[in-house]
Amino acid sequence: MGFGTGHHATTRLCLAALQAIPLTSLVVLDVGTGSGVLAIAADRLGAARAVGIDSDPDAIQSAHENLALNPGVTRVRFEQADLSAMPLPIVDVVTANLTGALLIRSAPALLAALGSGGTLILSGLLTHERGDVCAAFAAAAVIWEQEEDSWVGLIMKKV
Repeated sequence: MGFGTGHHATTRLCLAALQAIPLTSLVVLDVGTGSGVLAIAADRLGAARAVGIDSDPDAIQSAHENLALNPGVTRVRFEQADLSAMPLPIVDVVTANLTGALLIRSAPALLAALGSGGTLILSGLLTHERGDVCAAFAAAAVIWEQEEDSWVGLIMKKV
């Protein structure tokens, strides 16, 4: 029931971005995890640990169900949490497949969750939102970008 089954361009863009960076021994935070696909993929790609958070209890239930379908995935947990109501843990990589407007509003919290040199994977934004989203994340530099069906996926490095 949660968003993020892999059938949408934004999820595919995030999956491609996860594959474009080395995740071995890194901690990944998947904000707005939906069905948990990105957190599960991070584990499969060698992350030391992945945490998926979502404010929707149905999404968290769906993520747990998907996790159960992947018995080899052991370093993932899911939590119901509201991005705007709590500080995020400090991690190496943040994935956020949200809307462009929500990315802009959440930029300070998402950037604060990264240590120096941390990596952001962003999607859910349309091509016409790219400039505003990048401006909101001015403390990070775009190092990778792909487009699919008018959707944009970005990898940004915190400087």
